[in-house]
Amino acid sequence: MRVEIEMLGSGTSAGVPMIGCECWVCRSPNPRNKRLRASVLFRVVKDGSERRILVDVTPDVRLQALRSGFTSVDAVLITHTHADHCHGLDDLRAIYWGGGKKPIDLYGYPESVASLRQTFAYIFDEDYDYKGIARINTHVFEHEPFRVAGLTVTPIPVVHGNMRVAGFRIGDAAYITDTNLVPESSIELLKGVKLLVLDALRRAPHPTHMSLPQALEVARQAGVERVFFTHINHDLEHESINSTLPPFARLGYDMLRASVEEDGSVKVHDIEPSGLPPIVALR
Repeated sequence: MRVEIEMLGSGTSAGVPMIGCECWVCRSPNPRNKRLRASVLFRVVKDGSERRILVDVTPDVRLQALRSGFTSVDAVLITHTHADHCHGLDDLRAIYWGGGKKPIDLYGYPESVASLRQTFAYIFDEDYDYKGIARINTHVFEHEPFRVAGLTVTPIPVVHGNMRVAGFRIGDAAYITDTNLVPESSIELLKGVKLLVLDALRRAPHPTHMSLPQALEVARQAGVERVFFTHINHDLEHESINSTLPPFARLGYDMLRASVEEDGSVKVHDIEPSGLPPIVALR
């Protein structure tokens, strides 16, 4: 099985550049300092076919899909329901229409599903007669691994302030966003992971997110081969911060694709800055 993680967005809730900010990172011409809201797409090749698992549906999901070129997903996983991670739910309608109006399977903690059903009540209202919406089938999980499109997904529980957030492991790749604490039990669930995408908001401590030093320590404890950081704010300039990191760790960036190959090796599909257009041709 080959598991690839594509970083659709690597930015914090305000994105980078931030509206109205004149700092050197927000004004940077480097495309790798331009960050949409954090989300990833798992592309998993198993038995000769590709499954696409979208993690979170950000307010930027329309642009992310156009830029990435994906037009269908096999499922959506929700980490939690802060606005920057789920308020693009309505934009799934284009994927729903393009998929022959087959309801999209969405998985989340019980409280996440309940929150979505309240915030987007019209999407889940069977009597709502406007046809221009997506239809979504919801599924809940707790601590046990569950099956999605023929794949085993292992939830990785983490803490985000006063709420729980779900990270996800598929094969030897994992994604964790929005956390200030990865419990020891979750570190154990990460053992054997070779590729990790992990929250690291900034250099200084933060009450609800990991700092860069904290995230590095979690990656070391888990023993991962490669880690890329995400949910990054404008405190972290791509090139200057990367020059200070150990070889196994780097800041992630929008459109980065890294994979655990069938032979177990980790491959980074590096995209040069000149190859980061706002929108690429659909494929």
